[in-house]
Amino acid sequence: MSASHDTDATTGSMQDAAAQPTAAGLKPQYANVENWVRDYLLPSFPRPAGELGATGRWRWCEQWWRHDEAVTILTALWYGWEHSAVHTLGMLDWLPRLYHLLPILAGDDGPFRLCSPAAGDLPARHEMPPVADVVAAPAGWWRWWGTEAVESTA
Repeated sequence: MSASHDTDATTGSMQDAAAQPTAAGLKPQYANVENWVRDYLLPSFPRPAGELGATGRWRWCEQWWRHDEAVTILTALWYGWEHSAVHTLGMLDWLPRLYHLLPILAGDDGPFRLCSPAAGDLPARHEMPPVADVVAAPAGWWRWWGTEAVESTA
C-alpha cells in the first residue's frame, strides 16, 4: 500500500485522499501525493535532474513512487503543503521544510542515488538500494518499555 491512499477500516477499500475531508472540514487541493508531485512540486520547484549544478548532482527517479523513503518524504511534504496552503502565512513554515528535505530527497545519498534519467540513447535507470541487514534483539531486550513487544514473524 502506498501512502497516497487511505484504507477504510470497515470495508478495507482504498480511497484517494480527496474523498476524505480533513479535520478542518476541507478537502485536499490534490487528490493524492502523485498528483501533487506531478502537478505542483515538480513544475513549481524544477531542478536539473542528472546535471551537475553549483550544489552538486540532483537525482530524480521517474518511478519515485517505488521508493518508500521518497514516498514518505513527499507525502509528508504534501500533507504539510495542504495544511499550509489554507492558512495565512502557512507557507512561511512549509518552505523551510521543503528546502531542508529537497537535498536529502534528490541528493547523492538520497533514495534515488542508484537511479538516473534517460540521457541521449541511454534509457532511464531505476534501481532500488539494498536494504540493510538486521539482527533481532535478544529476548527481553524491549522489556524496559513496559510491555513485551509482539514478536514479528517476518
